[in-house]
Amino acid sequence: MRTKLLVLGLAISFISAAQSWASSPLDSCGAKDVSFQINKQKSDAAKPFSSPDKAKLVFVQRNERCIGCSVTLVGIDGAWIGANKGDSYFAVTIEPGEHHVCANWGAPLARTEAKVELTDLQAEAGKVYYFETEVASYGQNSAPQMNLKRLSSDEGAFLVSRSEMAVATPKQK
Repeated sequence: MRTKLLVLGLAISFISAAQSWASSPLDSCGAKDVSFQINKQKSDAAKPFSSPDKAKLVFVQRNERCIGCSVTLVGIDGAWIGANKGDSYFAVTIEPGEHHVCANWGAPLARTEAKVELTDLQAEAGKVYYFETEVASYGQNSAPQMNLKRLSSDEGAFLVSRSEMAVATPKQK
């Protein structure tokens, strides 16, 4: 009986640990009260990635119309890692392994479903992953919404070559 209880207790603790990450789908985002100052600058987007022990994530933003040029924050595993404004991109390096990605469009009047996109990623060392956040309307009278999608390396490199680099600095409150 003791052995069964011990096994049951261990099983419950493993399940709880696995589920603790996903207590809310928005856990991959960062703190709600953070905002960033975004400056855009020209960069050498063609610079090759050479980090054999890390993965590189590149986030490109395109706006169908620059709707106030709203800022889109990007978070990984519960912390904001950068932001885009207008047509721009930024890149970060991360450890290999499983990661949870959140993109949050800073449109105050939009429904949460229209401004938050979530995905996961099994990042491999030495690889580059491109993502696009696009703010667009999908119909003549539809409200704009933000979409996050994974891009091929060719499409990602092309979009980066046509964008300025976004440098995000947390604003002091």
